[in-house]
Amino acid sequence: MRYVRKLSKKANLFKIQNAMVNNDIDADVLKQELSTSANTLSFWKCENNNSLKDTIKAILLSTTSIETSQFIIIDDSVLDKYGIEMDDSEKGATGYKGFEDLHVNFCKLNYGKLGDLLDIIKEIAIDKKNIPELKRDEVKNYIIEVIQAGLLNEDGLRPELKNAIEKYCSY
Repeated sequence: MRYVRKLSKKANLFKIQNAMVNNDIDADVLKQELSTSANTLSFWKCENNNSLKDTIKAILLSTTSIETSQFIIIDDSVLDKYGIEMDDSEKGATGYKGFEDLHVNFCKLNYGKLGDLLDIIKEIAIDKKNIPELKRDEVKNYIIEVIQAGLLNEDGLRPELKNAIEKYCSY
């Protein structure tokens, strides 16, 4: 199993990668990329390479805009190594019908575990396949595929994304 998260800003990936020690990473980067709620951090499950596209669609349809998007993909063996715990009982808020169960929270997080997650990001970012990027047009095409398949749940969309889809995703 692999776990996928969309980063807020591509530049933050490089700030994390290039920091010699975690203490050098700006607090704003942590707030933007590892902001927790109830000591949890939201990710999305991906069983294999064939399901990665569906996972990414679920993530894209849980956001607020159509923009170039940077992702990180973490293998469960890496999470096991660092003792990151997960809870998949909370359904994901996504506009992709039938894929709400792909959501998972990394839970029981504290400062030490956030440091471990930074180390994990550094470790996995060495391999480009673990940090895919979608350009804006690719994001639009993913969303159009969901619409054409009849799997768009407009009630599951955030209002900002719904407006962006109406504006940019003519098909």
